[in-house]
Amino acid sequence: MSYFKDSDECNRMLGGFFRKMSEGVAKGDKELVEIQRKLNEIHLIVKFVWSEPVLTVTLDFTKNPFAVHINDDTVTPTATFTLTADVAHKFWHGQVNLAKALTTKTIVARGPIPKILQLLPVIKPLYLKYPAYLREMGRADLVLSK
Repeated sequence: MSYFKDSDECNRMLGGFFRKMSEGVAKGDKELVEIQRKLNEIHLIVKFVWSEPVLTVTLDFTKNPFAVHINDDTVTPTATFTLTADVAHKFWHGQVNLAKALTTKTIVARGPIPKILQLLPVIKPLYLKYPAYLREMGRADLVLSK
């Protein structure tokens, strides 16, 4: 059984999480501003192509605050990650080893992957913010235990 019943719910939860983080950058949240700064330094535009359910989310860190594009193919990414929405959900809980997932093709990536792997410590604070966001949205049922 999937965590998200359809693309709309996936957008509300995962897409909504990124929109909330972008709002946090705009409001000056120091931790989020620092993440934004480091991702902007490498001019990162990352596209997530999710299946089961289908949704694409493109995060443009060249903008400040970063822009969140849903199902928009007009933005050219520097890196693309293709995976299921369930794997994405687990990833943002900090429960997916990216290097292993890339090796096993659970996640398929295109772009400057070595550079992006170096940024994993930068996004680590988001692993706590995602479950907090789910609780805030009244979806504690989606929060994964360790």
